[in-house]
Amino acid sequence: MVRSPSATYDANAMAVTATLASKAVTVTPGGEAVTEIRIRNSGTVVDQFTVEVLGDASAWALVEPAVVPLFPGAEAVARVKFKPPKSSSVLARAIPFAVRVKSREDARASLVEEGVVEVGPFNETTAELIPRTAKGSSHARAQLALDNRGNVRINARLTAADPDRKLNFTITPPALTAEPGTASFASIRINPRQRYLSGPPKLAPYKVNIHQDGLPTITVDGSMQQEGLIPSWLLPAVIGLAALLLVLAILWFVLLKPSLSSLAKDAVAPQTSALQQQVNTLKAANPVPVTGGGAGGATGPNPVKGDVWSSRLAVNSQATPAQLESAITVPQGGGLAVTDLVFENPSGNSGTVYLVRREANKPDQVLLVLRLENFRDLDFHFVTPLVFKESQTMTFNCSPDPSGSLCNASVYYSGYFKNPPSS
Repeated sequence: MVRSPSATYDANAMAVTATLASKAVTVTPGGEAVTEIRIRNSGTVVDQFTVEVLGDASAWALVEPAVVPLFPGAEAVARVKFKPPKSSSVLARAIPFAVRVKSREDARASLVEEGVVEVGPFNETTAELIPRTAKGSSHARAQLALDNRGNVRINARLTAADPDRKLNFTITPPALTAEPGTASFASIRINPRQRYLSGPPKLAPYKVNIHQDGLPTITVDGSMQQEGLIPSWLLPAVIGLAALLLVLAILWFVLLKPSLSSLAKDAVAPQTSALQQQVNTLKAANPVPVTGGGAGGATGPNPVKGDVWSSRLAVNSQATPAQLESAITVPQGGGLAVTDLVFENPSGNSGTVYLVRREANKPDQVLLVLRLENFRDLDFHFVTPLVFKESQTMTFNCSPDPSGSLCNASVYYSGYFKNPPSS
């Protein structure tokens, strides 16, 4: 039974009273808050009372002492300490709790006093540029990862600038939102204002500023290594190739061609007349036109030694039944190397999408986690591709928000596939 401001139990000459000193406690994660509960043995026998905290706050609550022995008519005070860890898993909110006082002599003599502990907010935000040095001749790309390790949502506006004003920036999206314990991503396209044909690379530093509401601005340093439009190795290679072709042409026309032509004519002269006669006979008997042709091609070296491949994985929460996961499995003897990813959210849904590497009897490897409301189109290009070996599965799935938002999204991927599935 619960009473306010105190609770009392009386049965067979046994009685106990418990009163909380404060029913509202405020604490900051990583800190400590204390309240007291006063216990009185109003019965006629010696008793021992166990004090414990109930509710979500019990995981980081402590009672000192946890066991209180009392003579009849005596009373004692127990201290209830709340020490939530400094973690994003402890959200800033009001958490109800209860303190139960239980008699050893009579299990029915159990009292519960209720209160509320108010967990305060704290902020801990980090940011990282991937890669720190972006390379390119006409443009380069980098990705900003914003990690919220606090216990409240953060809203941030992104800007970029370089001290020498040599670069232009396009940030997509220009603002990010991150829930506690999650990360959000933005794509940064860097364009040099001036280009050059050839020469050594030029390094241009820049800064990305993360402006948080009511918090200090976070600055991340990066740089662009601008290369010439014509690679430095191209001109010597072209000169060397031209010299080699010239030598081969001279050898062909001066030495090889005349010799081969003479030998070929001498070798086929005896059979020319008979062969021509057979051809004429076949044409007269089978007047069917002869056609020929063909096409072929090959890609350059790739990690899985496969062919160029591209496809799409899509999810649709409006399908019947709802399709919230799409995957492709690499067959036996095959391999998949993904070099480019384009995530698409054309309807502007909200939720969380995951790109996962999955293999039987092994834990899933989460490769990318993205919030849908942070983008409509978002692309990734990898210098080192994402490799999926035989029997591994590339899975794309979506978790809609509890608010009931739709989850209609897709990812277009391209790269190399060895022995792709027939379907």
